[in-house]
Amino acid sequence: MPEITAIQFTQQQARTLASVSAETLRHWRKTIPYLSPKKGKAIRFAFSDIVGLAVTHELVDNFGVQIAALSAGIDSLFHLLADIGPASIDGSVVRLTATGATLYETEMDSISPVWTESALVIPLAPLVAKIQRQMLPTATTVVQVALPFPPEVVRR
Repeated sequence: MPEITAIQFTQQQARTLASVSAETLRHWRKTIPYLSPKKGKAIRFAFSDIVGLAVTHELVDNFGVQIAALSAGIDSLFHLLADIGPASIDGSVVRLTATGATLYETEMDSISPVWTESALVIPLAPLVAKIQRQMLPTATTVVQVALPFPPEVVRR
């Protein structure tokens, strides 16, 4: 029996966790080389893939970026996230350019490189937290309201 090394998500689960529609994911598969082999009903996504989808969704929704314009950078992002693994993703910041992606594992305040090209900088912590909240919803504790009358023992 093969050993499972990481949790894998179905296409529907990945779309739900990343807040992406089926049509959008279909378009991204045509545009982003990393996603192009992920076709069919039996495909599986790793957690890092879902974070990549969430970052891509963030770029499209909040910045109005056209995926075709940043295809190489987003492809680089997916490869980068897959290489580092889920443990290093939380708390990191990704810097995305038209041609590549760089991951910083520190707080944004302490990042002080000299950049020579335009880039989008996205913190991953809020995206990871949102995905985790959807995966493991917190259970609310139900407190029973005090009864207005004391319980009595009933005998037959």
